[in-house]
Amino acid sequence: MTTPMQLLNNDELVACAWIASIAGFTPAMTGTQLPPDADPDDSPAVWLQTGFVTVAVVGGGLDDLLPVHRPVMEVKCWAAIPGSDQPPWMMARNLAALIERACWDRRRTSRPLTPILNGITYPPAVVRSAYMAQVFRRSYGDAGDYACYQADMVLDWVTAGDRIP
Repeated sequence: MTTPMQLLNNDELVACAWIASIAGFTPAMTGTQLPPDADPDDSPAVWLQTGFVTVAVVGGGLDDLLPVHRPVMEVKCWAAIPGSDQPPWMMARNLAALIERACWDRRRTSRPLTPILNGITYPPAVVRSAYMAQVFRRSYGDAGDYACYQADMVLDWVTAGDRIP
């Protein structure tokens, strides 16, 4: 009999959980990939009403002596109106502004999180600080006339109670 593999947090899981913890956001509004803009029944996807935030690791590093993660995350805030050729820039920008503000409000405050992916709960994590490494800027040329603002954000996080044997 094999023992199950230990679940470990990663930068993308923690970044999604941190953004989902911001007032006005939910776990359904964050991920590593933009979901389709239509549900299987061809109705508009729910995220079109709320916007969506994608994250990806673009740099950063690990502490060389402690299990502390300091990734630089690319954060993209998306909005779209089905059938329109007018990207809803202000909706995407508002998502970005809320993330900026959350960085200021929580920069030096520990933020406990419980990352969940596909119904699987990962170990608790603590974001010790978050700050914007760049200002949000418009990203032009996206397919489907989506509005997108993007910037880089730095997280400093640990897995709660982590012990290295």
